[in-house]
Amino acid sequence: MAVPSVSGSWRRKVTGLLRSVFAVAGLGMLALLVRKAGPQELGGVLLAAAPWLPWVALLELGRQGMDALATRASYGARAEHVPLKVLARAQLIGTAVSSMAPAGRAAAEATKAALLSPHMGGATATAAAATSQAASLAAGGLISFPCAAASFLLTGWSAFTLAMLGHGVVLVVASTGLRACMRARKPCAWLARRSQRWAHHTEQFRVTACHGTLLPWGPVLAFLGSRTLQVAQYAVLTHAVGIDTSLVQALFSQGLYLCALAVGSLVPGQLGVSDGAFALAAGVLDTTTARAMSVALLSHLVQLVFVAAGALTPLVWRVRPAPRPASPSPVYR
Repeated sequence: MAVPSVSGSWRRKVTGLLRSVFAVAGLGMLALLVRKAGPQELGGVLLAAAPWLPWVALLELGRQGMDALATRASYGARAEHVPLKVLARAQLIGTAVSSMAPAGRAAAEATKAALLSPHMGGATATAAAATSQAASLAAGGLISFPCAAASFLLTGWSAFTLAMLGHGVVLVVASTGLRACMRARKPCAWLARRSQRWAHHTEQFRVTACHGTLLPWGPVLAFLGSRTLQVAQYAVLTHAVGIDTSLVQALFSQGLYLCALAVGSLVPGQLGVSDGAFALAAGVLDTTTARAMSVALLSHLVQLVFVAAGALTPLVWRVRPAPRPASPSPVYR
């Protein structure tokens, strides 16, 4: 019994060390980018754009609502057992985890499953979290295709266009593959053999996953709504920093962010990664490096507000423990 404990402790230490290394690397890259762009010019652009931040924050609030709706849709018929205030609380906490943890979206869904499992059971909550993760991947992939089209209009068959197109294909395939594995008997049987803890839950997990279509369109559409609001955010941000904005440029900026998110998934908040991507694309956006970087920096600032709110939520917003459900049932329709 001691060996797994030591192994788990070793993994946690390595994960914590890697997280720190990537965080320091991201901050170092950001510092170099700021120096190259010019701190004074950058500061002037950020100050001029500051009055637009409440609108970006309002759109982010809408995104949080759509993400929560996607989570609720993933629970299907059993969603009515989750009080809205409990779901809102889980969404806020999950947002903080998503921004700061490696592979943030998966970590956020796992966190929300842990917070919501008292209302429907562990296997059901885990299946819904995996469904939500698959839906998020599908939505990210589907929105990447119009982003790639926008990139093609601006740059032709450039590295940006190919990266966005490839990103879309990979995410849609990954989403479909994840859902297929959830519904297959052999992966669930393998998991049951590997873990006594999950042996009693794998069948319920699989039965829950088998309800509905291969791609869960309810959660997918909710996440697509969230991504559409994010396109609107980038339209506001690019306009705020003085870039002549169109729908094509807003979609290009969204695709740029999604690619940076994929590359910098181990960097907390993608600090330095998304900033570098926008600096690299300054010529495509027909602007200066400082203005292009300011789009990413302002996005980080709004993100930081919601991360702080999510981090404080467990301290200031407590809920009564819910009784465990007597008998779980398949949830997704």
